This record gives sequence, C-alpha cells and structure tokens, in this order.
Amino acid sequence: MGQGISGQPPTNRDEDDGLDQALRQSKTRFRAFIDASTDAIFQMNADWTEMRQLHGRGFVVDAARPRRNWADDYIPADEQERVLESVRESIRTGKTFELEHRIRRRDGSVGWALSRAVAVRDDNGEVVEWLGTTSDITARRRAIDDLARVTAEAHAQKRLYESIISSTPDLVYAFDRNYRFIFANRALLEMWGRTLEDSLGKGLIELGYEPWHAEMHEREIDQVAATRMPIRGEVGFPHATLGWRIYDYIFTPVFNEAGEVESIAGTTRDITEIKRAEEHLKLLVNELNHRVKNTLATVQSIAFQTFRGHAAEAGARTAFEARLMALSEAHTVLTRANWQSANLDEIAAGALAPFRNDAGEADRITVEGARVQLRPQTTLALSMALHELASNATKYGALSGPDGHVRLHWTCEGGRLQITWLEAGGPPVTAPKRRGFGSRLIEGMARELNGTVRLDYQPSGLVCTIDFPIPSPPESDHGPR
Repeated sequence: MGQGISGQPPTNRDEDDGLDQALRQSKTRFRAFIDASTDAIFQMNADWTEMRQLHGRGFVVDAARPRRNWADDYIPADEQERVLESVRESIRTGKTFELEHRIRRRDGSVGWALSRAVAVRDDNGEVVEWLGTTSDITARRRAIDDLARVTAEAHAQKRLYESIISSTPDLVYAFDRNYRFIFANRALLEMWGRTLEDSLGKGLIELGYEPWHAEMHEREIDQVAATRMPIRGEVGFPHATLGWRIYDYIFTPVFNEAGEVESIAGTTRDITEIKRAEEHLKLLVNELNHRVKNTLATVQSIAFQTFRGHAAEAGARTAFEARLMALSEAHTVLTRANWQSANLDEIAAGALAPFRNDAGEADRITVEGARVQLRPQTTLALSMALHELASNATKYGALSGPDGHVRLHWTCEGGRLQITWLEAGGPPVTAPKRRGFGSRLIEGMARELNGTVRLDYQPSGLVCTIDFPIPSPPESDHGPR
C-alpha cells in the first residue's frame, strides 16, 4: 500500500482532490488550445443530433448553448444531404469524420470548410461524444476553382487554336534561334510528307530544303531576330503530292517575358493558283488588246464598205448600225463564255434574232445542226456573215416577201464544218452584176478561216455554202501550267 506525505494511507478525499486538480489542468490546457487555434472547435453528442457547443473563432457564429438544428444553421440546404451522409457513415463505422463542404460564414456569405471530428469513448468503448475542428478553406477552394477555371479555359483555347491551325490550308510553324523547327502544323507536314515526330528539332537541310533555300531562310531568321521586325517573301518549293508550288511566307518574332526574341513564328500560303490566274489575266489582257484592234479594224472596214460610193444613201446609216449590233451581239455571246468559245447555236440565234418574226407569227427561219464549239475569231467572223445573209434575204431574197423562208443547217465531219444557207419561196433570184459588201465579207471570212464559200444564185433562192476547218476550242480552265 502506498503512503501519503504524512505517512498515512491516502483517503478517498485525497484521490478526489487529485482528480479535480487534473481535470482543472486539462480544462485549462483545452481552453489554451482553443484560444491558440484559428479553427472553429465543436462538440457533438454521440449520434450528432445535437451540437453541444461551438467556438466559431470569428469564422462561424458561436454556439454557446446546445443546438439540434445545427445543420440548418451552418450548412446550405443543397449541401446538407452530402454532409449528413458522411456523418452517418462515421457514426456507423466509428471512424474519423472528415469532409470538405460549403458552410455559412459569420458574415452571411457561403464559404468552404474542412471539418474533422473524432469519437470520444467511455471505459466500455462506447462513443459518448464527438470533438472536432472546422478550418476556413474558402481562399484555398476559390484558388482551386480559379485554377480549374483558368485551366479549363486554357485547354479550350488550346483546342481552339489546334483546331484552327490543323484545319487551315496555310502552313504554320516556328523556328528556334538555331534554325530548327519547334512546331509544324498538319499542312506543313503534308507538304514535307513527314510526321511531327520525324520533323521537330530538325533543320532546313534535314527536311529537304535546297542549300540556297535553307541559307536564305536562316539569313531571314537572323534578320527578324536582329531587327525585331517581320519579314515577307515568296519562294517555290516541291510539295510531296502536288508537285512544284509557289508560296508566300512571313516570318515574325516571338518575344519572351524579358522582351527578347526567343523564337521565330512563320505562316506560308500556297499562291500557285493566284500566280497562274495572274499569268492567265495577262494573257487575256494581251488577247483583248489584240481583239480590240481587230474589232476596230472590222468596224473601219464596215464603215468604209457601207458608205462608199452610191452606198452612201439614206439606208446606209441603218445598215451600218445593224452591222455594229451584229458585231456587238457576237461579243456578248463570247463574253458569257469568258471569251473561251461559243456554241454555233448561240451564234446563229444572236445573229438572226433581228430578222425573226414577231411573237405569234410562224418563224420563217429554221436552224438545225449538231452542237459545235467555235473559237472567238471564228465566232465574230461567222456572226457577221450570218447577219449579212439575213439582211440580204430581207432586202432582196426569201424574207422580202410574205411566203419565203430560210433554212440554216450545218454538219461537222472530219474536223471540218460545212454550213448551208438555203432560201426558198421568195422572188426569183438572179446573180448580181456587182459584188456587194455582204458577198465580199463572206468571202473574206472564208479566206480568214482557211476555208471556202460558194454563193449559188438559183431562181428558187440563194444557196450559200461555207466550209472551213475547225480547230478544237481552248479548255474552259486553260492557263499556264
């Protein structure tokens, strides 16, 4: 048996005094712990139906008296079920309760908290209460949420940029200061016929550039880095599948946070078709200049023939205007086809339109023939010839009376076109004593087209036969290749 200080055995009172002192010391230490902590400290009964007390530490409202509706007081309604489910799990297992959740703060706002509680057991191991702490992690959660939002936006932006860069037909790339490729988009990889893994970190020579080409770009990269200004150029390069192409490119500096040029970005556009179109346009302009000169010469010839000698009569002006209109209509037909070629059906329709009957009357001009495409030079000449034939028929031939008619038909065999103009039902026809403008124009046209023309003045009506070779018209998309 132990002895007290007086040498006497300890009494029950002495033991109680010692326990009271220990309890007071424990409470003092616990109070000191509470005062030193920045976390809220709470005490719950065994089944969490009652919060016995809570020291909010300025974070949440203190609970000096027991509260049974603590969840409504401290937890937002849409968060309560998640918190209570975690509480039920801790009660069932007896394990530590720990959860990050939203909480009502003292200032009325909703923040985030990390709550942790441990079970307090009696001598029999039964849970009699729970002691816990609640930390304010609002700033950390907001930082996490902000980081998550910024990260999501960055990923979305990255996907957007990658989608644009990978879908554009332009070549997009970047060099480091040692002239090595550090980025290349899909279009550039397709031009090289390489994979990204096989291209990054490679220099120009390694990727198939000619020495002069590589030296030129390296010099331009140095210039961009030195001047801190973009540079633009134009160069040809063989495409892996499309062959030789012409490219327009621009190099631009990429600056780091210190304002130094850390790399060179570049974009390149295939301008091969633009170059071809420019060359084609030059050819068209030159051809147009040539055709305008020829047209002016034709107008000059028409004027000379129309107004020469006794032809300078009252009807000469009307004839001149009609011939110019025929020439204009031929130009209209060719313009619709971009001066590539014209169909003989359209040529005939345009030239004969002024001589057809008004609507409602039987058409006295019939046109028959297969589809034939003619070159611009042939189109202009033939339009004038058909106009002269129709004009002559209107004045002297089948179309001068009410019962006459004209049949225009053609055949195309062996690379030659034969056109027949056949008049019938008009007044008796005799060969003219002199050759007029129309016959001279038709005969001149035949010579120009390396062909022949025969004018047969039969009593029943004029028969005109025109025969000439027809070279194939140019392709609609022709141009330099």
